[in-house]
Amino acid sequence: MRQSVALIFGCYLAVGALTTQAEPWLDTRDAWLRADVEALSGHGIINTPITTWPLPWARIVKDIDKASLIDVPDELMPALMRLKRKARIETSKGSRSELALRAGTQGRVLRDFGDSRREKAEITSRNMGVTQSLAWNIEATKAFDPLDGEEERLDNSYVAAVWDNWIFSAGAQERWYGPGWDSSLILSNNARPIPALSVQRNYADPFESDWLSWIGPWSVSAFAGQLESDRFIPHAKLLGMSVTFKPFQSLEIGLRRTAQWGGEGRPESLSSLIDLAIGRTNCDEIEDGCEDRLNSNEAGNQLAAIDFNWRLPTERYVGSLYGQMVGEDEAGYAPSRKFYQLGYKNSFSYGDSLITSYIEYADTENEFAKNLTYEHSIYQTGYRTEGRSIGSTYDADTESITIGLLASTKGGQRYKVSVSSVDMNKYGTGDNHSISSNQTSFYKAEISFEKPLSQGLLSLNMTYQDKAFEGLLGAEDKLNVGLSWKMEL
Repeated sequence: MRQSVALIFGCYLAVGALTTQAEPWLDTRDAWLRADVEALSGHGIINTPITTWPLPWARIVKDIDKASLIDVPDELMPALMRLKRKARIETSKGSRSELALRAGTQGRVLRDFGDSRREKAEITSRNMGVTQSLAWNIEATKAFDPLDGEEERLDNSYVAAVWDNWIFSAGAQERWYGPGWDSSLILSNNARPIPALSVQRNYADPFESDWLSWIGPWSVSAFAGQLESDRFIPHAKLLGMSVTFKPFQSLEIGLRRTAQWGGEGRPESLSSLIDLAIGRTNCDEIEDGCEDRLNSNEAGNQLAAIDFNWRLPTERYVGSLYGQMVGEDEAGYAPSRKFYQLGYKNSFSYGDSLITSYIEYADTENEFAKNLTYEHSIYQTGYRTEGRSIGSTYDADTESITIGLLASTKGGQRYKVSVSSVDMNKYGTGDNHSISSNQTSFYKAEISFEKPLSQGLLSLNMTYQDKAFEGLLGAEDKLNVGLSWKMEL
């Protein structure tokens, strides 16, 4: 089994020795919950950084608990109440269990924020809870006809605890770096989560120092995970770090970095890790240069990103601009060989619904050369795991534009509609492209609906593409219809 039970539970005793209260996270599987968070953030009710997921509940709860109800616009009161109710359930002491059944006409090849189903059919049982010293989510999934052949999974499981203002955890969590909705170019939920140890700042309080207080609320998170054995460099490590801060209430800035490092036959010394940390990985900076890179002392394969989320400076909220720039290399301590994402989002009310809308453009074609994004001459499997891109859901050399809309009603019904135009693998010559070895252009439309019932939550999802194609992960039919049922045990 790819997600090692030993990794998740081997740190249980060490983490459990911490004795302060632990609280879990908001994860990447609820797009409507994120929409509520972003709507409240856009109106200044939530002031913590919100573009790194999983997102600690502690900082969200702190902001919404101190919000004065007279300052909350009427149209945002349902979102505030939904968030308060969800926070109360998720952070209360004790444990609870859930059972989820998910099935579709085929697996999910293209995923965006909020997706929970991956395979044609899945049965998931989970137990989650909070005690005085621990938070945990132990989640077991049986997948039927999985794209990667692994039927038993512990994806999304973790154990965690808080010490001082730091959350320490061990597990296999989905991560999302950046403000994008359709995808993140550096780290998204597209690939299955990687077993990792992680540390994250819990509250995002500003520095007390006069020299640093201008940074505003800030957060940092880091993780170290291990990739699978069936790749060109077996058991390579995946390292990641994110720093986000809000120098103004209207602006959030994110600095991100990920790296593939070590693995069988590659340096894993402290000096190699230091070289990686300081970015000393270019050919002219290493002792044996680039003549034989497979046998060189090159520290690893890195990506770096800068992103922003900016509330437009108007008295009445009219939306936010956001963007992300990712570099495949480094020059002058800044990302180089770049690719980009840019979007606009807005939240508003219509009838009894809170609406979040967005339009997002991305191009993963590298400005330096084609077939370069997510590739590396040493780590020749590329920036991928189990055959899927760790970054953009569309993988490399792809131009996409997506218009999306999410709606949450006071009665609990939730809707999502999106339309995308995708020009995938534009040159059709990349050997490692995870979806299609040929150039493929298509339009995609998706509709999702959720309704709470007395015995659980019913979800329906329909995706239609105007073109079917045979991808490297299997056939992608025009129509994919999925149905899921989740209930507490």
